[in-house]
Amino acid sequence: MNLNKYNSPDSLMVITSYPIHGTVHTGGGLASYTKNTLLGIKKAFPDQKIIVLANTIKDPETYEENGILVLRCWRRNSTTLLSSILKQIISFNSVKNILFEFEFAAYGNLFITSLLPIFLASLKLMGKNLVGVIHQVVTDLSQLTSHVGITKNDVSKYNFFLKLYYQLLLSVFANVVVLETELKNRLDKLTHSHDNIICLPHGIVPQKKHHQSAAKKILGLERGTFHVLAFGYLGYYKGSDLLVKAFQKPIKVNGKNVKLILAGGESPTQGQKGHYQAYYAKLYHEIDSNPNIIHTGFVPDSKIKKYFSASDLTVFPYRSFMSASGPASLALSYGNKMLVSEAFSHYSKATFKLDTASLRRAIVTQLKKSKSHTDASVLADRSFVKQASQYRELFAKLDLWPKTSLNFDTSPHFAK
Repeated sequence: MNLNKYNSPDSLMVITSYPIHGTVHTGGGLASYTKNTLLGIKKAFPDQKIIVLANTIKDPETYEENGILVLRCWRRNSTTLLSSILKQIISFNSVKNILFEFEFAAYGNLFITSLLPIFLASLKLMGKNLVGVIHQVVTDLSQLTSHVGITKNDVSKYNFFLKLYYQLLLSVFANVVVLETELKNRLDKLTHSHDNIICLPHGIVPQKKHHQSAAKKILGLERGTFHVLAFGYLGYYKGSDLLVKAFQKPIKVNGKNVKLILAGGESPTQGQKGHYQAYYAKLYHEIDSNPNIIHTGFVPDSKIKKYFSASDLTVFPYRSFMSASGPASLALSYGNKMLVSEAFSHYSKATFKLDTASLRRAIVTQLKKSKSHTDASVLADRSFVKQASQYRELFAKLDLWPKTSLNFDTSPHFAK
């Protein structure tokens, strides 16, 4: 493998967590989003050289996938994480353009996360052009104390440091990309330089579903039963416990039973934290003894289409909106009928209040309807083809990439 060809001023280096080779939906939402984004850019710029400095799965490894060089060189929470990344940056000394994907806990614990602005500032001093994609923007933890494991008395203190942290991030990036308008609005309040904050809505890859009856049969789901899908890692801020509580009693629609499919397991970034382990253990106990709930655990790429095809409704009971939702983007990709909490009303017009009675009523109402509430303009705005074009315009504005011709003759080839 010739690595020297990537050591060029025109190359793009990306620091991020990344899915397992040959998959898209492993490693968390940040990883899958990044891979689809890079595949979109690669389609638009076939000659663009891209280097990904990714997390190790077991051991460090180097490989090319879809024309992208992947160097798995850092381990989450490792004391050598930053030095391992720096070593690779120095080895590709000609590369000037760095895209940094950020999400809290993606790289490690609070200590490692606190060092990131200093690390990024050092890269800026080295003459690197830094563009950040900030996946989470949370400036008020009032509704998230149980999720992050703090007391209400500590909220104001943590809010102060959160805002300071975001200001530090904004100071080191030439441009910042966020994935929803509300996230941009929150960052806008923290800085006077609004022009360098760009909203590129979370991209989607339109998908063709299996026939529903066939998908249900393959998955062993009961015929004559409605299935409500909640996809993604289980967590407090996602309202997983609220959903479980809503299905403690049976739900029937037009004489048919309604079952909940919880298609997800433990969070890969929260799983080692004591407060999350306690939450998950209690939730799992309630799920395990409930005949109205089907818990799949982690869903591999090969089964994602089957579950979205089999479901009659996808539900998102998020308590708070703190980041763009990968599962919601998947639901949009498959054209699924969606039911969302009021915090997620930008994804669907079908909403409910955060209590079990409202949720149960809304489920019954939506299952009686046949049409999706997704606005066609939402799908157009979230096309990864458009995302690639907008990234190109961003980098051209910063004069980071040469102004080459685009290749938008066909839809991007994204990993399935």
